[in-house]
Order: sequence, then structure tokens, then C-alpha cells
Amino acid sequence: MEWWPCKQDLNDKIDAIDVYVTAPSVYISVSNGLEKSKVGNSDGTVTTHFHHGYPIPAYLIAVAVTNYSVYTQQAGVSPNQFPIVNYLYPESLNDNLVNLKQTPKIMDFFESIFTPYPFRREKYGHAQFGWGGGMEHTTVSFMGSFGRGLIAHELAHQWFGDKVTCGSWNDIWLNEGFATYLASLVIENFDGETAFVNDKSNMINSITSSTDGAVYLTDEEATNVNRIFNSRLSYNKGAMVLNMLRFKLGDAIFFQGLKNYLNDPALAYNYAKTPDLQAHLEAVSGMNLSEFFNDWVYNQGYPSYSISAKNYVTGQVQITINQTQSHSSVSFFEMPVPIRLMGALGEQKDIVLENTTNEQTFIVDVPFVVTDVVFDPKKEIISRNNNATLKVGNFDFKNEITVYPNPVTNRLNLSLPQGITIEKTIFYNSLGQNVKESTSDNSWDTSSWAKGVYFLKIITSQGTKQMSFIKN
Repeated sequence: MEWWPCKQDLNDKIDAIDVYVTAPSVYISVSNGLEKSKVGNSDGTVTTHFHHGYPIPAYLIAVAVTNYSVYTQQAGVSPNQFPIVNYLYPESLNDNLVNLKQTPKIMDFFESIFTPYPFRREKYGHAQFGWGGGMEHTTVSFMGSFGRGLIAHELAHQWFGDKVTCGSWNDIWLNEGFATYLASLVIENFDGETAFVNDKSNMINSITSSTDGAVYLTDEEATNVNRIFNSRLSYNKGAMVLNMLRFKLGDAIFFQGLKNYLNDPALAYNYAKTPDLQAHLEAVSGMNLSEFFNDWVYNQGYPSYSISAKNYVTGQVQITINQTQSHSSVSFFEMPVPIRLMGALGEQKDIVLENTTNEQTFIVDVPFVVTDVVFDPKKEIISRNNNATLKVGNFDFKNEITVYPNPVTNRLNLSLPQGITIEKTIFYNSLGQNVKESTSDNSWDTSSWAKGVYFLKIITSQGTKQMSFIKN
């Protein structure tokens, strides 16, 4: 608004722009969109005309002029090929060429998992400038340096931030969280899982360095530029929330939901708010994600998990999950919990448990004796101060065997832990007389039996238990 009349707000994009830059002829001018003409003037200046024909918010318009060297690359797949035009300081041109070779590869990767480059009728490119970091001006990111991570982050914004722009500063994570996570996906795709896990671990350490903070900004926070562009919350926590959505939904559903979000006619080349993203992920997954968004986006803090495991019976382990929260705004973080079970001979089994309550217990089939338990080995969840312990010895399976109802009138039922099979059941009356025997049955009709106390001996694959019941 200090340069030209405009709507300085996140609610109405400019339909198209024409930028005319007049500068000394020794200089190169840069702006959004395509360079349409360059006309020499009688006073030793040149007027360069750029046209950008896509909707654009005022904050993404940019102009730069200096003695640039121009280095052009090609990207895209026919018939959607387009140039990548790099405007670089001549003194550092050669130093930056190696890093710039990564740009078409990153472009190909983003196009393969999302949609074609949103401004492919014009160009993409970089303009070197004197600040640190970068800025995702549409079709020409301004770059303080050319590391792969920054290239990936600013390029990611062309989809998340430029094509679909956050509809308020409260929703800035729809710009910055996505760009941060897409840069992390480049690490996963180009460098492998170990590097990806390390990157997520670094983000989690940043997020949990304080016990409070939400992804979504309050109205008061949305007036503070330092809070809007807070790296811990808008960038890193926003990115890890996306990672948790991907983990919860699965890759196919998660990425399809993002494609639908980017292609939604009401959002594409327009604005979106957090409920728009939630709606698209719910539509494609069939899940209700209100609890997730309330816990992880709108409210504050993170969970600390305590995992207790014990070998239960042969081929099974019992796992109990407890959780505490770092901030009172969330009473419980519902989330699938990834756990790795290890054996003495190097055996390994990764499981995911749907944790919805505290003190929740699961019986898991495992084809080996568990000797170690690891919580979240691939760093899928925002959490801190976690512990996972393996208790020595077996659970007493006999305490898990019950009969019901007791007293019984008609049908008596037997409840057994998973993995235990019945070999034989013998019923005795109070005089010690054998009343009934069965092999694999777990339910019996007692309606014709005399009233009184009965005893039964249950022989199972894991041992024998004797118990009593009353017949009414």
C-alpha cells in the first residue's frame, strides 16, 4: 500500500498485473510473470514490461533491479514445459549453479505428488537479493541463498501460499507449515528415511522446547508479525501436524485430499482457511477430524507417553498406554501410536495402536518373545519426555479367564484372552460328581441343571484353572 493503491488484505486477489520498470540500460529488471517487452529509451534507460495473468495477492508482487546475470533452465513435461529463469549476482553465479541444478528435480517431484506447477503458462525462477532467507513472490522467489532446503521451501509456496493463499493471518500455517513439510518431503524423497526421521526429530525438538503454543493464531496474535511467522509454531508445528495427518490417514488418502484442496474451484487461485483443509481431508477419508484439529491445531501443547509392555502368553504381548499433556487446553491427545517390538535375535515388528483413552490396554500378536519396546521410532508424533518399558515375566493369564453370568439361570459363557484355546472343560457338582465334559465349547446350556454351587476345571493351551459358579 506504500507503493500503489491496493487492497491490503487477505480476501480479494488482483486479477492480473502489468509491471513496467524503467532503469539504466546496464541493469536487468525482474518482476512477476512473463517479460513481454524491453524498450530502449533516448536517455540511456530501458523500460521492461512484465505481465502476470493469474490472480495474485498484493503482498506477492515484487520488483528488483541490479546488474543480474541470467541463467535459464527448463522444467515440466511436454506440453506443459516452462522456463526457470534465475537472476543472479554475477560474482556468485558459478557458486550457485550446482545448487540450482536441484530446482528442476524438486519441481518434478512436487508436480508428481500434487498438481502441475500452478503458473506454468508463465515461468518460475529466482531473484537473488540481499536479505537472509527467501520470499515466495509468485513465479519468482527472492532468495538470500541457494541451499536445497530454501529452494524447496520457496518453490513449495507456489502451490501452498501462492495458488491457494491463507485466508487470514490466523491461518498462516496453511502457507508456512505446508512449505516446511514439503521441504521435509524433499529430504525423504532425495535422501532416504534416516535423513527424513532426523529432520522430523529436529522439528519435534523445536516444537516441544516450550510447553505451550498452538498452530492456529488467536486474533490478538494475528496482529503480531513475530508471532505470525514464528518458526516453532507456524512452520515446524504446522509441518508436523501435516505429518501426523499423513500418518493417520495414510499416504493415498492424504495426498489425494491435498490434490482436491488445491484443485477446489472455490480455493484455487483464491484463499483458504483451516476448515477448508479439514473438509477436504474428511471428504476423501470419511473420517471426522474435529477431535484431531481441536487438539493439534486450535489448542496448545503436546503429549508425553508412557508405554508399558509385557509378554502375555506365547505369541502375544500386552501393551498399556498412558499419556500426560503439557498444556491444560487439551485433556487428551487422540492419535494412532506407533510402537516397535524387538526380539533377542533381531526380530522386529512395527505396530500402530489407536490410542483414544488413558490406561488403554491392547493385546498384540507377536511371533517372538519381546525383549525391547521402542516408542515412535520414525518420529511420527509431536511428543516429548516419553518412556517405553518392558516388564519382566508373564502376565497371569488365569486372572483373565472368567465365566458369566454368575449366578447363571440358563446359559453360562466363558471369556478367554486372545490366543488361548480350550482343550477340555469338566463340570462337577457340590458332591464332586462329574456333571458334564466338553472340548472346545465356550458356552453351555445349564437351564436343566439343579440349583446349587458348581465347580469347573478348564484345561487350556496355557495351563489349567479351576473356578466355581452358582446355578439359580
